[in-house]
Amino acid sequence: DRLFLLINPFWKDLDSWGFNLLAPNAKKKAEEVIFKRGYEDTYVLQSFSARGEQCVALKAYPYDWQLFAFREDDFTGQEVAVRLGKSKEAPTSSLMSELLNSRDEFKMSRNMRKMKNMF
Repeated sequence: DRLFLLINPFWKDLDSWGFNLLAPNAKKKAEEVIFKRGYEDTYVLQSFSARGEQCVALKAYPYDWQLFAFREDDFTGQEVAVRLGKSKEAPTSSLMSELLNSRDEFKMSRNMRKMKNMF
């Protein structure tokens, strides 16, 4: 085996590969060389939105995914990362929504928190 480094946020699986006019067989080659052989995710930083909140998931091999959401600090207004938990599997937005709903600091939506701080 050898080291395989794939750096492209859009290449997650074979379906994420589009057709390239300059390399018409690239998808087939990617299937043979990369996806059929398999590989272990080592370092992944995935950013997405759940329930209107900006969230990130961090994977560092061999550990579980670490899950965070950003929340504005009530005093400074700056965004701070709040750890929501961890997951053995790659997180989904439904999992992140469930974790957000379980936390008191995210009971109100981002817009409601902003309005509250205005008055």
